[in-house]
Amino acid sequence: AFMSQRDGNPEIYVMNRNGSNVRRLTNNSAADSTPTWSPTGTQVAFTSDRSGSPQIWVMDGEGLNLRRITVGESWADRATWSPAPYNEIAYAGRTGPGFDIKIFSLEQGQIRTVTDGTGSNESPSWAPNGRHLAFASTRAGRTHIFTIARDGNDLRQVTKAGNNVQPSWS
Repeated sequence: AFMSQRDGNPEIYVMNRNGSNVRRLTNNSAADSTPTWSPTGTQVAFTSDRSGSPQIWVMDGEGLNLRRITVGESWADRATWSPAPYNEIAYAGRTGPGFDIKIFSLEQGQIRTVTDGTGSNESPSWAPNGRHLAFASTRAGRTHIFTIARDGNDLRQVTKAGNNVQPSWS
């Protein structure tokens, strides 16, 4: 899955890994971006401003059964789907002037905040085992990479120099 403006507007597309069979999943005048697959490969979460501000939406792998999962958020972005056995989507949700890392449980239909409002916390990335998230935060002055357990405990600063963004686990 990927975002492309090939038709003049940011939309979500899928294709085979050899580049064949390109199919457009979204078709809306709003900007649709940052797709992330469910662990089963049957659903895609993505960011769209079709409701007036960026929010997290989920659809099946064919672009059907669209639903918004962030209700009550003023701004939500950068969804990332947890690996199995968890069925959760982490994202950055606006809280005041900055963002916090939040997790939506698809099983429970509930959102919980895992960062504490210190600094602006963005670009969550799940660990391969689903027990931790890495994210970028300004809580230490400059933008650094931190990790936190999925329950909001065990916060650790990983980088100490420069400005660091968009973490990704191996």
